[in-house]
Amino acid sequence: MRFDSVSVLGGAGLVGYQVCRSLLKAGVTKRISVVSLGRAEVERAVLELRAEFPAAEVVGRYGNVFARGKLADLSAPEAPPVNDRKDPARRRKLLSDIYESFDDAREHSALMALMRELKPSAVVDCINTATAISYQDVPTSAKQLMADLGLRGTAGHASPAQLEEDLQGLLASIEIPQLVLHVRLLHAALTEAKTEIYLKVGTTGTGGMGLNIPYTHGEDKPSPTLMAKTAVAFAHTGLLFLAARTADGPVFKELKPAAMIGYKSVEVHQVPGYVWERSGERFVKRHAPARPLFEAQRASLDEPLDTRPDASRFPERRSSGGKPRTLRLACVNTGENGWFAEGEFEAITALHQMEMITPEEIAEVAVQELCGRSTGRDVLSALDGSILAPTYRGGLLRQAAIDRLQQIDREGAVPSVALGDLGPPQLSKYLFELYLMRELWPTVAEAVASLRAPDAGTKLAVALDERPDLRDAIISVGIPVLLPDGKTFLRGPEVKIPGYDPSVAPRKATPAEIDRYAQKGWVDLRAPALLRWADRLRRVVDSYRLAASGASEAISRESYGREDFRVGEIVAWIFANEPEFLGYRIK
Repeated sequence: MRFDSVSVLGGAGLVGYQVCRSLLKAGVTKRISVVSLGRAEVERAVLELRAEFPAAEVVGRYGNVFARGKLADLSAPEAPPVNDRKDPARRRKLLSDIYESFDDAREHSALMALMRELKPSAVVDCINTATAISYQDVPTSAKQLMADLGLRGTAGHASPAQLEEDLQGLLASIEIPQLVLHVRLLHAALTEAKTEIYLKVGTTGTGGMGLNIPYTHGEDKPSPTLMAKTAVAFAHTGLLFLAARTADGPVFKELKPAAMIGYKSVEVHQVPGYVWERSGERFVKRHAPARPLFEAQRASLDEPLDTRPDASRFPERRSSGGKPRTLRLACVNTGENGWFAEGEFEAITALHQMEMITPEEIAEVAVQELCGRSTGRDVLSALDGSILAPTYRGGLLRQAAIDRLQQIDREGAVPSVALGDLGPPQLSKYLFELYLMRELWPTVAEAVASLRAPDAGTKLAVALDERPDLRDAIISVGIPVLLPDGKTFLRGPEVKIPGYDPSVAPRKATPAEIDRYAQKGWVDLRAPALLRWADRLRRVVDSYRLAASGASEAISRESYGREDFRVGEIVAWIFANEPEFLGYRIK
């Protein structure tokens, strides 16, 4: 199988680079885009790939795919990776993206912009998404906010500005909302770009080990952050599982290496470090290119234990020439997993510890899965094969339950239509509108003809008025009824669309807002809405005529396979077939 173009996210990393090499070596594509965070790493990967595969077209893009804006190509001026969480203005927009407006997030997403530009036939995602999202140190942010609020045994002392900054920092670090936004943006971007297949190289979070894992990223054990990483990794798998079952999108696959991935090189390494800078009463960690060596200082445990990282109290070790010494030693470069000294590498890769898998082996499996060969390593396929699917018995008992509901309904006063708790309010709106139509017109075909009449709305309003039990049930579950004049509506205490917002003062709704509300969650008896129903139900009738041949091929998702007026079945047909929804099961 060949692809016109392939984008490898994280393509300059340990696994991503080997995926690029394997794709080009196997002739899967001749056009490849290497996408990674930093310019230097992308530039180096592109140069090496072009040298090894001179006939291939290799381009590079660098930047943060989780951020707003656009990624840069190698012809652009040097630009640092964007960090939306540090800049207050960008952080506020990020919070809006995560918690408020998906449409705005979609419009400004760097990932969306990248896919719109490259339009790749296939995407291999080697970014360690779980680490990127979970290692924002939620526990530390939460502890700081608790201290600000006086919840850690001392009185809160943060200024309002500091409290606001710490609160925003925590909200911008919480993992699951960020992951949900990322997967939604990813699915939208791939669908819009008409990408054929997306392959994720994911993670187990613990290199295949369990809760007893003795290896963290420098935290104490057990590490809440490491556990969060695993939780995010498998939440990510769950969301990709849903994406793989969504109509009109690409094929989704995921590989999960369950060992330490290594290695890229063995060399003398200048160990990078960090410096702690005083910021008011706090110390803030800043990355530095080299880790200094300090002289050990003697201290007494009879004194208060002061763990403030104040480097000014500790002299640096110096060479014979008087220059500060830094930490340099032989290390193994394991790419995104970092550098390990000999002792660390020997311990983590030992038998019965995390052990090791090579990036070349992962790349080989990735290319095979990308080309449609079954390796048995696709996690999403494994989930497909192990979940409990719908059953024949379930289908039989479904009808038994419906028959019993209808029997009880005939004996009761309030019709059993909708509670308002399932799905968006649009579901309840459709169910109530169809139920009301069925009260007047027993067949779908009759409804199609009658809904086009000028007095159809008035007839429905009268029928509703004659059924106070139905009318009061509708408004009591939060669904208003917009009467034919378009100016009067019936309502109860709760209105689901628009929902109650204590920050918004009551005001007169505009005609455009009324149309939007009615479309999403009001029973709408106005003529334009009924004409839309007439067109929709005509398509339902046409689909039934196609299914009436009796051939099995005629019974499909596109056909309404019944002659009677079944309210729930028609709503299911709408959800499965109308472009606004396309909400149907594909597996």
